[in-house]
Amino acid sequence: MVKCAHCTRENPDGTVICLYCGQLVDPTRVPQQAQTRNLGESDSGENQPRWGTARFDEQTALILRVTDSSQILHVDISKPGGALIGRYDSQRGEVPEVDLAPFNAIDLGVSRQHARLTVHEDSLYITDLGSANATYLNGLRLTPHQPRILRDSDEIRLGRLKLQVTFVDAKQPD
Repeated sequence: MVKCAHCTRENPDGTVICLYCGQLVDPTRVPQQAQTRNLGESDSGENQPRWGTARFDEQTALILRVTDSSQILHVDISKPGGALIGRYDSQRGEVPEVDLAPFNAIDLGVSRQHARLTVHEDSLYITDLGSANATYLNGLRLTPHQPRILRDSDEIRLGRLKLQVTFVDAKQPD
């Protein structure tokens, strides 16, 4: 039997965690499997863009593909304030940078000013603008007015209209 250093109760020989208090029986002897493995320099994977990357810099372009359609939208988010996603507002004559009206947006629940795409510190963000039917990122509902990072291959849903996000090299033709 081995006595726990924390609660002083007896435990069977070889016990690492006390059966009574959950603490290490002998805190001076940390078992090998409980120690964190130190990663070598080659294990980090830093600065290696890959599928699902969030890196979005001046050499990256954004393409949105309307799901269930062959239509792709090249999005210019270089303007101050980014790009507004929504549908044409006939009352004000305003057209958002990403106009989804041609894709049955009104019937699918897309607001006139649904969401905004912005770039900050080499990352692309989407922000729901308090839309009537919400914005979803990979199936999760976004909290209005709180920016969320967009990654290559993410899915955005505005109401019931789905868009696939693709990052491409701005210098390469698509």
